This record gives sequence, C-alpha cells and structure tokens, in this order.
Amino acid sequence: MDAHPHARHPLPGPAQSTYASDPPPGPLDIANPADCLALVRHTFGGLPQESLIVIGLLDGCTGGHMRIDLQPALQEPFTCARLIADCLAGEGSSPAPEAAMLMLIGDEAPSQTQDEAWRCCLEALRIVLEAEYCVRIVQTWFLAADHVRDPLCADPACCGLPGRGIGELRIPTLGGLPNGLPGREPAPLEKAAATFLQRAPVADPRIEALLADLRTRNAAHPLPEPRQLRHRLQAWDLALARAAAAPEQGRGIDAAAPRSEDQTATPEEPLAQAQNLIKLLEQLHTGFERDLLIPLATLGLDHAMAGLRHREGHLVSPPEREEAAMLQRYAASFLGETRSRPDWERVDGLEAVLNALVPYARGVEREHLLCLMAWIEWARGRGTAAGSFIDRCLSEFPDNELSRIIERLMQLKGVCLWARTKQHSWSWTRTTGPRPD
Repeated sequence: MDAHPHARHPLPGPAQSTYASDPPPGPLDIANPADCLALVRHTFGGLPQESLIVIGLLDGCTGGHMRIDLQPALQEPFTCARLIADCLAGEGSSPAPEAAMLMLIGDEAPSQTQDEAWRCCLEALRIVLEAEYCVRIVQTWFLAADHVRDPLCADPACCGLPGRGIGELRIPTLGGLPNGLPGREPAPLEKAAATFLQRAPVADPRIEALLADLRTRNAAHPLPEPRQLRHRLQAWDLALARAAAAPEQGRGIDAAAPRSEDQTATPEEPLAQAQNLIKLLEQLHTGFERDLLIPLATLGLDHAMAGLRHREGHLVSPPEREEAAMLQRYAASFLGETRSRPDWERVDGLEAVLNALVPYARGVEREHLLCLMAWIEWARGRGTAAGSFIDRCLSEFPDNELSRIIERLMQLKGVCLWARTKQHSWSWTRTTGPRPD
C-alpha cells in the first residue's frame, strides 16, 4: 500500500483545454484519460500493476494519493473501502479532499466478468466515501490490459468494452515536482531498491585501501564500547545535518573542509574521509546501533542519546520527567507514532548518507543499510518501495529480522501513522515545506 497524502497538481477551470499534449498546455483534466494516466505515472513512477488508485481533489488541485493491491479490494471491497476512506479523509487527513478520482488497473483483457467485479468494488467505494465521508467520486477509469474506459460513461461508442486503446492517447509528461520544485520523473516504486543501489557513487580505490587498514586496526585496538557509540552517533549526527542542509549534495559525507576549484587534494584528505566513513559504517555492525539511527534522524541527537543511556543503564530510577518523555518518543519513533512531524529533512539526509555508504559497506553493514532503507520507505508511506528493499535485503540476507518485522507491520498496520496524518507526512513536507508541530 502506498499513501501520498499531499501532492498538488492543478486541475482546469471551465474555460481551459481538455486535450492532452506533451507537455500539457495547462492544468490537468481528470475527464481526459491521458492526463489521468500521466498523473498516476508521475505519482507512482509508472503505471502500477493490479492496483486500485484513489486521488483526492481539493480546491482545484489533487490533494492525496493512495494505491492498494487490486485483488484484496475485489475480494473485500467494503473493508478496503473503509481503509482507503479513513486514510484519505479520516482523522489526521486535514485538509481532507472534497472529491476523488479513481483508477482500477488490471493486467487481464477487459471482459464482462471483470467489469462486474470492478463495478462492485467501485460501488463499495462510492457508498463509503460519499455516504460516510462526504467525498464525491467525480471520475473513474478502468485500465484493463492496454485499454482504458470510463465505466460510468453512457456512450457505448466512447467507453463500451473493451475501451480506448492506450496507444491512441497522447499521454503528457509531467516534469519536475509539484509547486515548481526541481526534479525528474520518479522511478517505479517497485524498483526503488535497484534504483537506490544503481545511483550510489563509485568506490574510490584509495578510500577502499584505507578502510581495509582501518578495519584491521580498529579490530586489534578497540576503544571502550560506550565511548565508541557516542563518537559514532556524533559523526552520524553531523553527517545527517550536512545532508539535510545541502540536499543537492546529499551524497557528500566527507570529513574534510570544502576546497576551491584551484586547490588540489592533500594526502591527508583521503585518510580523513576514510576515518569518517569507518565511524559511519561501524554504526551498522549491530541491530541496536543501527536502530539508534531511526530516532537520531527523526527526533535528533538528544533522543538517540537518551536511548543509549537507557541501554547502558545510566538512568536514575525512575527517570526524570523530561528524560522519560524523551524515552517515550524514542520508542514511538520506530512505529511512526510520535503524534508529531518527524524531521523529514534529516530522514532524507539519512537516505543520502546510506547511499554514499553503499560502495564501501560489507557484509552486515550492507544488510543493515538495506533494511534501514525499507523502514525509511515504510515511514514515508511508500509500501511498494519498502517492499522492494525488503525483497532485496532478504534475497541477500535471508535471516534479517528487521525486514521481516517491517513486512509484518505493513500487514498489520498498513500505512505508517506519519504518512496517514497529512500535515506530518513526508509528501506534505516535500510539497509545502516544513511546518511547526
């Protein structure tokens, strides 16, 4: 299941064109199948297979996107309809949409039997969304194999079975991100793990050699464990802060100061970079140290340190009120249940730093890197992307526990609570900017 609680794409006024082009001449038109296909493709990085898509509409713009697997929706239409309605227009959805556009996508060729099953699902959604949540369904598209049609269109010449061939449509390209932010067409969510690994930087042979030497040296002369943990957390905190402050340079985690163009690297710089990298990589050696990165990214260094103090048994019993509150939020961060917006800029920074570590991560480091990415995508509300990281992690490391826990969370809880609360969600932050809790 994927939830994009907020993504603003303008829709047309009465006098604007309803014909798609490449790129579109103006706002999108939900009565035009080409525009709707472009919107779904842009939102989900492609046309998802076997899916039910619901896009909320508010004040002339799209205002919430959801995708769930089609077969469960066909088998339990009212159960899925209530889940969708609660995520789209229930508690935490403010500003809730006033209307919705639906798209059912299947791989089988259109048929009368398929049409009847899909209409039952559509009717369940209509009853729940309109009667219980006051969200009108104003447009529906059935996309079966390579044909698209409006099941509510009364003109059989226009939308009778099998529908209009997709090849006949001029599907526009939606460039960049909403609100004019720079960006590119997103990759398909089911390929998120492969895309993440492919875009990782190429390993520097000098850094690799230095890392090998540092690994050997650190294994032979380890620092006291509490001191190591604190040093590594501080290194990660600095790396996340830098990545969050300069997202366009998010993969740069060098410890050295920036140079001007006419300056050359000194022999000390690769060593400084390797020393910084080894601190970051060693944080991925155990499950507990890996898990500290979740509150570190979402809440900050003070909460991660509180969790570390609790683990080391350095807390007074019972802890003071402020420390107890931090520990509660520390624990809640793993399930996205802090009831406040996490620091998504630092979470994006965590992804950037993990991506920079890909060429140097070995064994358990790579294992924990992959399952952390699965958690990040689940917290963002991108269940398909999380699933791609889970599959990749378990294919390489079949005994990874965190991946299986996240998979179970997706089955039991569905969309992460952060993603279900619109103004706390990752997609809201990307399109509107950070807001105070």
